[in-house]
Amino acid sequence: MPNDRPPEAKQLGPLDRMQPVLLLGAIGIGLLLAELTPALASRLGWLVSLGVFVVIYLVMLGVRERNILEAFRQRRPTIIALALNFLFTPLLAWGLGWLFLRDHPEIWVGLILYLVTPCIGWYLVFTDLAGGDVELGVSLLVWNILLQILLIPLYLWVLAGQIVALDLGIILRSVGLFLVLPYALAWSTRQIFAARTGSDMGLAEHLPLGPLKTGALMLVIAAMFASQGSVLLYNPGVILLMIGPGAAFFVVILAVALTLSRMANLTYPQTALLVFTTMARNSEVSLAVAVTAFASPLIALTVVIGPAIELPVLIIVLNLLKRLQTTWPPTSPSSDR
Repeated sequence: MPNDRPPEAKQLGPLDRMQPVLLLGAIGIGLLLAELTPALASRLGWLVSLGVFVVIYLVMLGVRERNILEAFRQRRPTIIALALNFLFTPLLAWGLGWLFLRDHPEIWVGLILYLVTPCIGWYLVFTDLAGGDVELGVSLLVWNILLQILLIPLYLWVLAGQIVALDLGIILRSVGLFLVLPYALAWSTRQIFAARTGSDMGLAEHLPLGPLKTGALMLVIAAMFASQGSVLLYNPGVILLMIGPGAAFFVVILAVALTLSRMANLTYPQTALLVFTTMARNSEVSLAVAVTAFASPLIALTVVIGPAIELPVLIIVLNLLKRLQTTWPPTSPSSDR
């Protein structure tokens, strides 16, 4: 492996190095709030939604539309990401459920539901924090949204043995509130900034977006674990059952994503995007389906436990990718397609 740092890599500052510790600390704060002040913690769900909105808005401030069109032409990473999310992951979810949860069918269904819904926003945050290709990530949003709307009922019918009606309105409202609206506000902010300053460099070069995004992300994580902490703390049996298949999924999908990135000669930014778009799951949509389509509370509980495993893993992977960033071999422009 070459030792030269690729041109896309960025030097890690003090905040970058401390970020995994800060985010893990936010998880601890959330669980502590859930234990010490359960009444207050249970009412913090609105703070999660607000925080996600702010984080996505800050991420979108650094997006340049002229690069999004170019990202649509990056066929190789796009095809790999879609194949992993919509072909490999559903089969892996079923296989892990069979391996770990054959005697717990309701938790098995919950695992499948959680894993077959690729993220439609959260992965952009971690892609951005890792120095990945956010523009390519935005171009994948349309595919992730449309394909999961079309395929979730099929996945549940084939893999879980029943047909489930999917409320498209829930997904559309979620996409509109947490992706379309923050993007529109970020675009408007950038246009106003450019008109007043006469600069097309964008706000990313003029504002401390890194510290702002880290702070907002810490708030989201703390509020998420505080609001769901009582569910997690008082159902240890389900948590233990989910650790095995959950951890196995993230290990396998990370190894496959990195291996395919090497084989396809992807750049580091493309690789970071591929890792997070295939590891991050859409817990909002899967929870909405679990609550509205299934009578068993165990299925919804399984979906709630998913992010409790996912977030620490994403934080660890974020730190791992930042270390790989300095040694990832450079690629020629012709290899990006």
